[in-house]
Amino acid sequence: MFNLQNRINGNDDDRHYLETRIAVRDKLLAQEMKDLESSLRNQRLWNLQVPSTSKLHELDLTVTPQEGIYKGGVFRFKITVPPEYNNMPPVVKCLTKVWHPNINEDGSICLSILRQNSLDQFGWRPTRNLLEVVHGLVALFTDLIDFDDALNIQAAQQWTQNREAFKHRAREYIQRYC
Repeated sequence: MFNLQNRINGNDDDRHYLETRIAVRDKLLAQEMKDLESSLRNQRLWNLQVPSTSKLHELDLTVTPQEGIYKGGVFRFKITVPPEYNNMPPVVKCLTKVWHPNINEDGSICLSILRQNSLDQFGWRPTRNLLEVVHGLVALFTDLIDFDDALNIQAAQQWTQNREAFKHRAREYIQRYC
């Protein structure tokens, strides 16, 4: 636990650790950006931008599904990479309101790769990278929709009880919020 008075006086024992972790994170991100840039070419499903070159750890992702229920929608995500990256997963928030079983109304996302401690083998590991996170987020709008491990219980129940009503509501959200 930190002592605020010590930090005010310039004594910060955790500062060196944090500076080291940030340097490691930024080096990893610089390497991963090359893979992300090459993956961006020749595809229309997603676009990744770094709003500020001084903050490589804050990314904006736009997903534009080309088929399925969510076709025609433009879904925006904020990806924040913590200093403890690659030991901890990025934090992702959906900025677009969407009717989806794995994304709730607040923008929280249920995706195995984003879980620090996952019961399955698909959770976060230090060998994972941002490209895998992006592919996971894109797949949420196609083949990775998980109605059994839902974050938005109402959406999952609606899918189970009345698929046409679910599709109609999803399209309604796309027209209204995308």
